[in-house]
Amino acid sequence: MKIPSILLITSIIGLTIGLESCSPMHVRSFVDPRTDFLVYEDTAVFPFDSQADDPLAGDKMTEHFVTEVLREGKLHVMDPGQFRAFVAQATRSAAPVSGQRLSPTEIREIGELAGVQGIFMGVVHDFKMIQIGGEQYPLVSMTTKFIDVATGTLVWQANLTARGGPNLPLISIGESYVLGELSQKVAQRAVHAFYRESGL
Repeated sequence: MKIPSILLITSIIGLTIGLESCSPMHVRSFVDPRTDFLVYEDTAVFPFDSQADDPLAGDKMTEHFVTEVLREGKLHVMDPGQFRAFVAQATRSAAPVSGQRLSPTEIREIGELAGVQGIFMGVVHDFKMIQIGGEQYPLVSMTTKFIDVATGTLVWQANLTARGGPNLPLISIGESYVLGELSQKVAQRAVHAFYRESGL
């Protein structure tokens, strides 16, 4: 009589592992098939913009994103503080600059000053807690892109949306209840998508 119970538990564990490996996250991406990503060795991450209710959401996602790129160890990433200094020098402005508003010429000038071949940029669209039933769950969505410095053109982009909550209905397994944890997972997924689709 104990065998069915053991089989049931084993099945639940196996199902849980499978669900955790494909978390409730939607990803849509684009990669320029003409781009040889092997030419990129030195890169930088432009501070992500925030369109979310939290004005610091961009800074928080930037930190997560830089960490994940560094963890992969396949690209050299310039220290964010040093890169901001090059941005200020190129734009002749000490105030924060939105990467989304830079022209290809400005991107090329910044990249040449910093000595990088590619620049990551991003926009955080949602970074908040939402009410579902009697529980609150985190919601994070963002767009991240990789720009070729030499031409100032977009060569990769991904849109990601993720909502926290249990992966197994009625069982609190594989859940994300806090924004910090979910935003880290989104950054990790974005970086993994970049490496997988670029072939690096």
